[in-house]
Amino acid sequence: MPHLNSPLAQMSQPEAIPRHTVGSSASLEERWRVLIAHPGRQHSHQAALALNEAGYLACYATGIPVSKLQFGRIGRRLLNKYSAYDDVAVPAQLTRLNMISPVINRVMATRVPEYLVGPLLYESYRLFDRWVAKLIERERFDAVIVYENSALRSFEAAKRVGAKCILDAASLHRIEADQRYEVALPRAYKGRVDDRKDMEVALADCIFTTSDLATESYRKHVGRIPVKTITLGVDIDRFKPVVRDVGSASDESVFTFVFVGTATGRKGFDLLVEAVERLLQEGSSFKVLVAGNIDKALLVGREKALTAIVEYGRIGHDELVSVLGKADCLLLPSRVDSFGMVVPEAMACGLPVIVSDMVGAKQLVEEGRNGFIVPAGDVNALVERMRWSIKNKISFRRMSTAARAVAEQTSWAKYRCRFAAAVQEVLLGR
Repeated sequence: MPHLNSPLAQMSQPEAIPRHTVGSSASLEERWRVLIAHPGRQHSHQAALALNEAGYLACYATGIPVSKLQFGRIGRRLLNKYSAYDDVAVPAQLTRLNMISPVINRVMATRVPEYLVGPLLYESYRLFDRWVAKLIERERFDAVIVYENSALRSFEAAKRVGAKCILDAASLHRIEADQRYEVALPRAYKGRVDDRKDMEVALADCIFTTSDLATESYRKHVGRIPVKTITLGVDIDRFKPVVRDVGSASDESVFTFVFVGTATGRKGFDLLVEAVERLLQEGSSFKVLVAGNIDKALLVGREKALTAIVEYGRIGHDELVSVLGKADCLLLPSRVDSFGMVVPEAMACGLPVIVSDMVGAKQLVEEGRNGFIVPAGDVNALVERMRWSIKNKISFRRMSTAARAVAEQTSWAKYRCRFAAAVQEVLLGR
């Protein structure tokens, strides 16, 4: 953590949030004050924008700066070097910053084993949660929207002041997720994490998920609490198709797959490596671009697969657009993935996709029209679809228009409308 006298530490202290000045004739909606809190970012910046556009945002508590201008020259240089996030058009005076979680994640994630970095991250979420709870105790909010794993103390504080509690569920319900993938946490610590998640759910007035897959998992295990699906969006102006000549049978370029994100077992990257080796042994010619850091343990003894894999490491959105433009197909064979934001991003670039049935964004996939869905954990099915794609490159590329059309229906602007409407429904008790 930064020294207590540093600008970063001063910024992370809870401060009084400016109250809206509302006249006696103002409507109920104009008086609503909502706090949204997330120790990182993910989609929370778009949710904060949605609340601000609707006039409901009273505070955005976050671990990621909304603007690099919040820092001095040295701070801006560090953010330019280590952060892949864009600035967000949320008023700085409504933003409170506590960077403990992203700092730990950035420093530790690639240097410390998962069974150690996991507890460190969860403890940082708890510290963030207690910090947000102090904000809630100091201010009057009508509703608080808090990210899972960092919501317990915030919800307890919200209940004391009569605010609605909305849980931002980033994954499937823990029971469903655990059936699909075992996280590398010490057993006793995992038990405490699960207990905490259950207490967060018990305090929630409503749960927001990012996909029908996640919603179904929560409704199965938490029957009495309303659950709302708010499908995530994509920047359709940034992610655009590359013009290709798909009519020529003489196109001899190598078929190129792309995988985006941290390449781990949870994301099914071990299955992808095995599929790559099988196809290479068959004599198939192709490449796999990886826009993210690879868990090197998954490549041990896989020298043949390495001949087809190109690792870009962690990259920003602008470079991601360039990498997607070099590919023919996105692969995301996750064992469990509540949504998978890269799916609509790839589709917006005109890429058909191959995803597992445990990827929430599968609801965007029309089988055989803009991509394919394979059973999670089934390497044979993955090999079959990859093989077909390589052998039918021209036909596969003709799916591009359909992929883009679906992405255009999932823009961030439409997400913000859905999000604001869902919050309004909770505040109205619907």
